[in-house]
Amino acid sequence: MKTQALMMSLMLVTPVFAATNFGGTTEAPKPATITPPKPSTAAAPLATGPQVTGLFRIVKPDGATVIQQTPIGTSTSVINVINVATADAFLTSGGKCAFNVKYDEVSGLSATNTTNRLFSNDTLIAQNTKIDLTPNVLKTIWTQPYLVPGQNNVKVLVNADSATPSVGWVRVNVSGTCGAAPTTPVTPPTVPPTTAAPKTELPKATPPVTPPVVKFAPGSAEWNNLNNAFGYSNYGVTGLKGKGYGRYDELLKFNQDITVVFNAKVVDQASYNALMSRWNSFVMDPAFQAAMKAIVPSTDKK
Repeated sequence: MKTQALMMSLMLVTPVFAATNFGGTTEAPKPATITPPKPSTAAAPLATGPQVTGLFRIVKPDGATVIQQTPIGTSTSVINVINVATADAFLTSGGKCAFNVKYDEVSGLSATNTTNRLFSNDTLIAQNTKIDLTPNVLKTIWTQPYLVPGQNNVKVLVNADSATPSVGWVRVNVSGTCGAAPTTPVTPPTVPPTTAAPKTELPKATPPVTPPVVKFAPGSAEWNNLNNAFGYSNYGVTGLKGKGYGRYDELLKFNQDITVVFNAKVVDQASYNALMSRWNSFVMDPAFQAAMKAIVPSTDKK
């Protein structure tokens, strides 16, 4: 009797038998409910402000024909090189060559009223202001820097006035003289050696001081003159097309050149003088005066 009671106790505490109904049906144990972990939400990368990107392009005055181009690097360890000649410049003055240049920038954030600057060998050579950018939309900048013959280490500074400007590098080698007069070395006269008197050292010559380049920008009287020439040449190019004006092609070339300077929003004195001299040749031309009068609508009311 005691043996049967002991066996019954063991059967009740054994897991299989403990889950057995006395009616004879055995229930399978229910699996534990496992809640899958939620996917982690990694932080999205932060959008950046204006960044220089793409190719540094030297183009013809039409803005579309590329003369030379190379990717803009963001490190000085390896700098890509462009080789151009004085003949590729749209203007030469004082031993410097002005080139039409295009480069791109893009921003992950909206940006307004930004400024870009170009330096060559640590000298400011071009500046573009009031640049607005739409997020993730490529912006092409057209500018006209002045480069010197030989090697120009060009630094492109995008969003230059911010705390974290974007910096790009490219090297432009310019062959030729950029209009500078060649210098002939002077050979000193041969003096026979003498021991009669000690040599007298001549005082060292003081190198000449290069005057600063004078430039004109919107708001100056010179720029107003250039603006008037720009407006009238635009009107003349449009209105005189196909009208048989003898100097039409010359007027068209002048309008293209002044448009480049007008878009740059800055002009040096030598370039300004050259442009205004060309424009005055039209203003003083009786044939041009007559042609312009013929296309200007009359304001007389009868």
